[in-house]
Amino acid sequence: MKGSDEMKRSRRRFLKLAAAGAAAVAIQPARTLATAAAAPATPASARARKPHARSAGEPRALPPPELRAEIERQKRELEKTLKTLREFRLDPGSEPAFVFSPMPPARRGKP
Repeated sequence: MKGSDEMKRSRRRFLKLAAAGAAAVAIQPARTLATAAAAPATPASARARKPHARSAGEPRALPPPELRAEIERQKRELEKTLKTLREFRLDPGSEPAFVFSPMPPARRGKP
């Protein structure tokens, strides 16, 4: 019964991995607390330099000019492509490019 021994070994290995993972999860909160206690407090001057969240009344910062130019270029290309597609006419009665036909539901439990 070689297969049975291999299965027992793989089960044991799985249980060891599961136990190690559970231990790591259990230790993590304590490790976080220990790290937070050891870290020095941030001085007030460092907190003042952090960028603050934009309030509702403030205007948004403009993206860089290169990014704005690229966005405009892509918009123009998209408009050109859509115009080409919309202007393309099919002959009356021509076949559609595809026909949607739903697949039957998969049978569970039966091959």
